[in-house]
Amino acid sequence: MAERGGRRGTATAPTAPPRSPSPPPARRRAPLLAVTVPAAVMLVLGLLGLDRGTMWRDESATFQIARRSLPEIWHALGTVDAVHGLYYLLMHAVLAVRDDEIALRLPSVAASAATAALVAALGCRLVRPRVGLWAGLLYATTPFVSHYAQEARSYALVAAGAALATWLLVRAVERGSPGRWTGYGAVAAATALLHEFAVLLLAAHAVTLLVSRVPWRTWRAWGCAAAGCCLALLPLVAVSRAQSAQVSWIRTPGRREAEALLYAFAGPGEPVLTVTLVLAGVSLLAPVAVRGRRALSSARLFPRPGACPWALRPGSARGPRTPDGERAPTARPTAASVVGAPLLRTAEAGAAAGVRGSGARRACPVSLNAVAVPLAVVPPVLLFCAARFQPLFLDRYLLFCLAGVPLLAASGADRLVSVARPPEARAWRRAVAAAGALAVAAAFVCQLPAQRRERLPVSRGDELAPVAALVGRLAGPGDAVLFLPLHERRVALAYPRDFTGLRDLTLGRSPAASGTLFGEEVTAGALSDRLAGLPRGARVWVVQDTATVGTRWFRSRPAEYAKTTALDRYCEEGPSVFVRGGAVSLRIRR
Repeated sequence: MAERGGRRGTATAPTAPPRSPSPPPARRRAPLLAVTVPAAVMLVLGLLGLDRGTMWRDESATFQIARRSLPEIWHALGTVDAVHGLYYLLMHAVLAVRDDEIALRLPSVAASAATAALVAALGCRLVRPRVGLWAGLLYATTPFVSHYAQEARSYALVAAGAALATWLLVRAVERGSPGRWTGYGAVAAATALLHEFAVLLLAAHAVTLLVSRVPWRTWRAWGCAAAGCCLALLPLVAVSRAQSAQVSWIRTPGRREAEALLYAFAGPGEPVLTVTLVLAGVSLLAPVAVRGRRALSSARLFPRPGACPWALRPGSARGPRTPDGERAPTARPTAASVVGAPLLRTAEAGAAAGVRGSGARRACPVSLNAVAVPLAVVPPVLLFCAARFQPLFLDRYLLFCLAGVPLLAASGADRLVSVARPPEARAWRRAVAAAGALAVAAAFVCQLPAQRRERLPVSRGDELAPVAALVGRLAGPGDAVLFLPLHERRVALAYPRDFTGLRDLTLGRSPAASGTLFGEEVTAGALSDRLAGLPRGARVWVVQDTATVGTRWFRSRPAEYAKTTALDRYCEEGPSVFVRGGAVSLRIRR
């Protein structure tokens, strides 16, 4: 058949669309290096000083629950700590291979390295490889990140899931497909199941889509993915609300908590904080300056109201209508307007190229600022406001938001470099990327004391190993032990070897059997009977949490106060030994 508009009887073979030239090998290697270098740095920093020689109370909860059988873990999640249920199941598989403190923390190290790589990947995708390199290195060298990279809790895994979900969101917005949106929703749901406050990530992503002015079909696809995530989270929310006593100790946040979060994200030192905030400000204000410059250029090129862009179109025979409805005479294009319009378009294209980076890469529908600012700001603000009514604001719950800060700082540094309009030589680009990496190294040196502190036991709330070692050195087979208060039994659960051969006077049901963290204790009457049944001169070792024993909280607990009363009745007080994290006192049966 003849084609429309062609000669009858001839056929034209369809022509394939021209392929964009593949980037040179150096351009392909740049994003790969920008992603792998921060991941390697984070991995090294995470492994450095990983064995602190002791667990602290939160890590001991992970250790003792993850070592239980699957039915016992399921039983515990129905009574306490359901919010960490998925994490405990993952750690159960890890500790089945090796159950020591290094293996306990390795998943957090690996997750932090993955997060650094994903932050770098976001910077590469949204701007250019050097921005990704700098952002990934800034994330990896932040002391707050190192703290939770070496802690056996779910927060580093949540940060990795949030970074992956954000990267998947950017991909889905660029070229949406059911598979991409399903992957985004699945990762967001898994991240929220690791810790339910990660659902605030959806609010940040909604703001990203809003400021990016995405089409309705994108909103519809995102809404389906977000609804699926929320539906998957509903059972966990219902169970965890009944376990709210686990976080009843959290205080209502104020200015101090907000400042502490700011320093954790962008500090902790004043010089680093100042530079980070300045660079983030540059990243935010640069687009405003570009738009103002474009408006000023447009005003100079078209000083008269009649000299409108449509009057410059070739072949335009009619001008705009007058108030009377008549056609106004067409303004004769001047030399300045004819030359100026293409120059304006060229200037705008050059500004866009400076923002997006060099090369023939398709522009991303979302900007870095649209991704990073909501990620860093929206979840903390929402949680802070909600915590005014139900105190649940802790900086570790918001670790997944930190990725937005290094992205903004790296983007600001790139904007400053772009102002100089350097040559596009490969050697120059490499020199600029290396200079930025050296600047991050200098910031790391400034924060070296904080990095060292994060690898010491004093960086955590307490130390359980010294208390357990003290009991193992002082107590002998056949002695009795008593924990004040109940939760101090975590020492024996974390280091059971030091308590071998000791009789627990207050334990009624074990933690595994009762589905609790610390077990169920006997009544005051049963404790008195057990103390009365001890032979004269028997030794009772009292393991105390010095942070709570004797406080108003301790005196308000009748069960704990009854234990001290029974001890005073049947036992004489002996010497006490204090270590960081607790004390061990000797009581001798009268």
